[in-house]
Amino acid sequence: MNIRFAIVSAGLAVACCATLTTSQAIANGAENAEAAPALTVGSMAPRISVDRWLKGAPVYTYERGRVYVVEFWATWCTPCVASIPHLTELQQKYPNIQVIGVTASEQPTRANLDDRLTKAEAFVAQQGTKMNYTVAYEGNGFMWSNWMVPAQRGGIPCTFIVGPEGRIEWIGHPLTDDFDRALESTINQSSVRRDSSNWQTISIKPQRATIPAPGTPTTSSTPGTTDRITSSQPARVAPASTRLPSKAPQPKKIATVPVRDDSTR
Repeated sequence: MNIRFAIVSAGLAVACCATLTTSQAIANGAENAEAAPALTVGSMAPRISVDRWLKGAPVYTYERGRVYVVEFWATWCTPCVASIPHLTELQQKYPNIQVIGVTASEQPTRANLDDRLTKAEAFVAQQGTKMNYTVAYEGNGFMWSNWMVPAQRGGIPCTFIVGPEGRIEWIGHPLTDDFDRALESTINQSSVRRDSSNWQTISIKPQRATIPAPGTPTTSSTPGTTDRITSSQPARVAPASTRLPSKAPQPKKIATVPVRDDSTR
């Protein structure tokens, strides 16, 4: 048993096992999971489209030769919070990569009060340099529908390693030795860029001082350039509304209910 597993296991004993999502868009995406193209190791990574970039430089397209670690997390998820120090450590250890934490299944404080973004902003601001990598908020279900659903993943934290050619290299829990080995193996590929990713182009900001993502994210490379990668993974458009449903959605297949993934095996 590695030390990270021991720490996570000890901290999770008293927590509940699952929480229903409050985003109807996630439920809608899960209903159509069978129609979504499979997302596996070797697939082109879907594009990144979020509502707010809370910290770090926005990512609209993948740089050829750059490695990205895209983690799905939430403030209510104890294992997700436990993974923050390790992700920060990796971003510091490998300055040529870009770690991106996407909170795509936040929970409101109470019914009819959609304070998910405010909660995420406050959490990131409170973490400060302890959460020292790019962080984004997404509340309309796009990221969940285009990443987690086709990958058949329903537990968080869940991490995707995107390699230098824009393909998925690994999917799984960030607090496993397998993740560390897969990341190191990916970084050691000859085509990986060695220069700094400059992920911290946008400095740490106070609460609510966030940068909105563009209305239409970039989906194609700029003519005449070769340093950007366009994902060929079809995008499944989720409803734009983030209004909370009057009734929590019932579990339907995998990914309808984002749950804490307490296992690091």
